[in-house]
This record gives sequence, C-alpha cells and structure tokens, in this order.
Amino acid sequence: MLELNGIVKGFSTNGGNVRTVLEELSLTVGAKESVAIVGRSGSGKSTLLKIISGMDNDFLGEYLFNKEEMRRKSSDKRARFRREKLGFITQRFDLLDDRNVYENIAIALSHLGLPKSEKKQKVAEILGYVGLHGYEKKFIGQLSGGEMQRVSIARAIIKKPALIIADEPTGSLDEETRDDILSLFKQMMEDGHQFIIVTHDKDVSKICDRILKLYRGTLINVS
Repeated sequence: MLELNGIVKGFSTNGGNVRTVLEELSLTVGAKESVAIVGRSGSGKSTLLKIISGMDNDFLGEYLFNKEEMRRKSSDKRARFRREKLGFITQRFDLLDDRNVYENIAIALSHLGLPKSEKKQKVAEILGYVGLHGYEKKFIGQLSGGEMQRVSIARAIIKKPALIIADEPTGSLDEETRDDILSLFKQMMEDGHQFIIVTHDKDVSKICDRILKLYRGTLINVS
C-alpha cells in the first residue's frame, strides 16, 4: 500500500543552517497492516505524518501510495488524495463546535454529491457502528471527550478511506474512555480498517501489527 524510500527532510534554522529531521528514512506498510510509530517529542513524527498525508511535499526521496508516486503530484491532486483516500483522527478531535454531530460527519461526504437521503442513511449507520446511535442532532458542546472522539472516528471512516492516520488519538482521554476507544479500534482493524498511529501510549501501540520507533531521523523496528 505505502512505501517510503530514502526520505530526507530538513528545516532551516535562524542561523542559516539546516536541521535534518528525517534522514534516509524508509517505510513499507502492506495491505491490511496497521503500524504504530513511537518516539520522543521532537523526533519528527508529525513531520512524517505530514509527508504521508501529502501535506508536505518538500522532501527528498520516494513516496509511493498504491504504486503511485506522490511527490510528483500537484497540490490539488494531493488535496484530492487526502479527501478521498485518507481518514484523520487526532487528539484534539478537530470538530466544528457550531455544527451538530450529523453535520460534522456528513462534511466528509460533501465531495461525493450524494442525495440528502443517502447521506442521512450513511451517517445513521456509522453512528451506530461507533456506539452513538441517535446522536445526529446533538451539538459538540453536549458531548463527553469519548463521545467527541467517536464522532471524529465516524467522520474519518464514513468515506471508507484506504488508510486512517491517527495522531495521539487517546492523548486527551481518561483511562476508562481510552480503553473503550481501544476496543473500538480493535474492532475496526478486524473489520479491515488500516491504521498508521502515532502514540506515546504503549497500550495503543500494542494493538497494531508492528511497532516502529522514530529515532535520529529513521525508523527502527520495535516489534
């Protein structure tokens, strides 16, 4: 599915030097495989996710997604790639406070031009899947942290993405709620959803097929 070869990424410092964050980094993620990426703060995990998601195209090396070279794509094509092929789950949930649950999820379908009735059906089905049946009209401020993350998950998977990118998805949850979300992730993986998860949480990383550590600009197999 995904292949990174010899990725090099650096940033200019105030002194005019270049600080290399990723150096000759390589990664292959097979079909139906979920991978956890761990590493200390500042190790380059967020930079790596931006490259994988097509948000950062200023790097050296090769990036293939389903055998398509991503680095040569225009910004419009990379935006379309994110919209159609990827789902995103973050620590902050990134939900729209002025819209209800239905609107927050249905926005992920806006590019498909679906009839309103079909959108309603799809949102209802995905809310049932994440354990929020009947929540369509609730506003974000009425939800708990765990419920907000479930809405975020529903939005990420309703378009059936090829890959879900999760950045510290349990970082702002209490232990009990985190365990509930982990159970949902496990079910999603069993149902064929594929993840790349950046996390500091060992329990989160253990549910993936492989754990990789980002250290000194490259990835090391942990398990």
